Amino acid sequence: MQTYRLWIVAVVVALVSACGDTGKATALYYNEQEPDGGAFRTRMIVTAQWLRIDEGEGSKDFLLYDRREKTLYSVNAADNRILVLPKRAVDVASPIKLEHGVERGTESLPAVGGKAVTHYRLSTNRKPCYEVFAADGLLPDAVQALREYRTALAAQQAPALASMPKELQTPCDLANNIFAPVRYLNHGLPVRLTETGVRTSELVDYSADFKADNALFELPANYRRTTIEEMRGG
Repeated sequence: MQTYRLWIVAVVVALVSACGDTGKATALYYNEQEPDGGAFRTRMIVTAQWLRIDEGEGSKDFLLYDRREKTLYSVNAADNRILVLPKRAVDVASPIKLEHGVERGTESLPAVGGKAVTHYRLSTNRKPCYEVFAADGLLPDAVQALREYRTALAAQQAPALASMPKELQTPCDLANNIFAPVRYLNHGLPVRLTETGVRTSELVDYSADFKADNALFELPANYRRTTIEEMRGG
């Protein structure tokens, strides 16, 4: 009888562990600095199915990307609302011809995780778009998740191009946000990334063995779900 009870306890413990832990996860922590002086912290948690982006432990607002369904969920706690952005593709052409350039820089940063960090300058139509210091081979699964997320995000932003004023359709904006959204990831994980006129992101910490609770990847059941079309009134 005692053996049976011990077996039951073992099963319960296993079930509790399975419910609370989503398995292998990677966490990335970036400091973000905007040109106007605004600064904030960004945390990214990556699993085989999910990418969660928030401002750290306790964040009520977050973005969740389902890597299998190719769907984005933007959770807004103030409005008790979830914006659902389902899978789509970029189905528009660039209004101008885009020619991209890559130049290897001479600045250096210390190696991260045993991986050398290389400096690159990315341009479009000879306009500087990105300065990136990348560690090739560092956390490749996380880099792949970011590629998938940026591709999905570009597809969501593409429909807005038709109503965007021409003066805002700069080569870098068109490339970075819609037509070449993952090029800054082509050289490895960004350790420092400066998007011209937008912000600078700097990796300050990471964990390749992050213990992620399943609750981090659950959407609030009592929040109202809406779409871009509904927000625009149909």
